[in-house]
Amino acid sequence: MIKKYKPYEQNIISFFAQGNYTQINPLKGSVSIYAKTLKKFELELSDQKQFVRVNKSVIVNLLFVNKINQDAIELCNGTIVKIARRRRKDLDEILSPYTKSCNALK
Repeated sequence: MIKKYKPYEQNIISFFAQGNYTQINPLKGSVSIYAKTLKKFELELSDQKQFVRVNKSVIVNLLFVNKINQDAIELCNGTIVKIARRRRKDLDEILSPYTKSCNALK
C-alpha cells in the first residue's frame, strides 16, 4: 500500500518554494524537495493552524518560531524569514491570542 505524505504529521519547521518544487525543512534529518508547489502544500495544510504563509515563498510552523519582530521571523534553526507587508495583518490576528495572554502576565 502506498502511503500519502502528510507533512503536518512530522516535525516540519518550514516550507520554501523553489519554482514548481518545494523544499521542506524538518526539525531533524535532511532537507527534502517535493515536486509540488507551495500553494498545494498551503491548501493541504489549511486545517493545521500552526502553519502560516508569511510571504510568497515561505510557510512556517509557528511551533518552531524563536522571535518575531515587525518585518521578520527567526526560526529555531536560525533561519530568518521576511514577513510580507500584506500578510503581516493576518499573522498579527493569528498570534493575538498568544500575545494577549503574555501581556496579561506582566
